[in-house]
Amino acid sequence: MNKITINGKTITHSGRGSVCISNNKITIGGVDVEDLDTIEEKTVNIVIEGNVENIMTEDADITVNGTAGAATTKNGNITCGDVSGDVETKNGNVMCGSVQGDATTKNGNIMRGR
Repeated sequence: MNKITINGKTITHSGRGSVCISNNKITIGGVDVEDLDTIEEKTVNIVIEGNVENIMTEDADITVNGTAGAATTKNGNITCGDVSGDVETKNGNVMCGSVQGDATTKNGNIMRGR
């Protein structure tokens, strides 16, 4: 089982399906699993232990301690292992292993190092 930790709250999951954080909800594989209204911190930090097919969020720092199919956030840093698709942030840094797709940021740096 994989684990996703969001500001100290850990959710276990199979590692299959997309992870989406939007509209104050966390959805894995199309199923709502957590309500972000219960998290008091203003900055959201997401740590995934294991692989993930796809993670998308609007405002969060994302760390994947494994590989990712794709990782996208509007505002936040992305740190992960290899990415088989695209990795993108509008405002933040990207640090990852090899990227099979595109690695983009508008305001930040792209570094290889995971």
